[in-house]
Formats: sequence, C-alpha cells, structure tokens
Amino acid sequence: MDLEALKNVQRKIALKVIVRDEFRRPLTRIAGIDLAFTGDLAIAVCVITHFPPTKLIDKKTLTKKLDFPYIPTFLSFREGPAIIELINSLEKKPNVFLINAQGLAHPLYCGNASYVGVLTGKTTIGVATSNLCGEYEREPREVGEAVAMFYGERQVGWVLRSKEECRPIFVSPGHKIGLDSCLEVVKRCVVSHKLPEPLWLAHRLASDEKRKADSLDL
Repeated sequence: MDLEALKNVQRKIALKVIVRDEFRRPLTRIAGIDLAFTGDLAIAVCVITHFPPTKLIDKKTLTKKLDFPYIPTFLSFREGPAIIELINSLEKKPNVFLINAQGLAHPLYCGNASYVGVLTGKTTIGVATSNLCGEYEREPREVGEAVAMFYGERQVGWVLRSKEECRPIFVSPGHKIGLDSCLEVVKRCVVSHKLPEPLWLAHRLASDEKRKADSLDL
C-alpha cells in the first residue's frame, strides 16, 4: 500500500474543498451519517430530519464490504466509499450532511467529511468526539460555548461544549460551508444529547443494525 500516493490524493482533494456557504437557504432538511462495523463489513446509516431537528423525515442503511484497513488519518479510504454510495442512493438529498468524522481538522485538511463532500458535491460538516490534530487555548466551559481550533496558523474548526458534564465535540467544515455557519448549524441541531440530533439518531441506528448483524453470526 502506497500511503504517500494516498496522501497526494488527499492533498488534491483538499485543494477542492470550499470553505464558504454554498448550500441552499433556508436550510430545511439535515442529515446525520454514521457507521458501525461488523467483521469485514461497514454499516452506513443516514438519518434525515427537519431543520431544526423537530421531526424525522427518512432513514436509510447500506452495508458494504471493507477493502481498506484501519489507518489513522486515512479513514476516508476505509469509510468514504460506503458513505458516498449511501448519499448517492438517496432520492431526496438534504441541504447539509453531518458526518461522524473530521473535516478540515486533518493533517492534510482532508478529513472524511471533506473527502465525501468534494466527491459528492454536497455540503458536509465534520462532527467528531475526539480531536485528531487541532490545537486550542482551552476547553469551552459553558454549554453552547465554542473555542476556535487551529492546525498550524489556520483555523480548522471549533471545540464545542454541547452538553453539561460531557467532553466537548469537535466541529469542522467539510465542504461548501464556512467556519461560522458550520458551528451555528451544529449548535441548532443539539437537542438533548452530546451529539447533534440527526447524528445521534444515526449513531443509535447504526449500533442497532450492528447488534442485529452480530446476532445473526452467533
């Protein structure tokens, strides 16, 4: 496996990432995408809700065989194909996709949310529960507070305190959305959980689908 060649792919995609708002307004439909894994299979889940998330509109799952190993900073090559296939299979596309991944907050500014956004042409936001490479002065203290996150001298996202007594989440633009807007969208989607509601619903559904798949293998 030529990782340097894959880094060049990431660099080329990073050059195509658009960090400004190019999504349709008013925003009315938003999706959360998460994955679960069982054996050599990836279970990709998309949940679409109204924006702000007051009502479930649709949900869809897709199972795809994995053909790339787990290598940190190269997750787009492992998880991206299933997400892209799932997005392309949707009959009615939402305005914005929240993806359980990094966006700009990646050593080559090409996390999975950016990778997927560029290759599908859709607006994406990366929302992660762990930090990959960003630096920030301090953690936010109050619910709703966000602290700018940088990689080098470039701002790549935000550290957001979304719920009391929980670790913060890490929000970064994926594609076709600016830094301020990606934070505002995520904050408006936080209802009662640490993750924004569409992404929390997708995470829960992906976990349920994994349990079902695992039970069939017993």
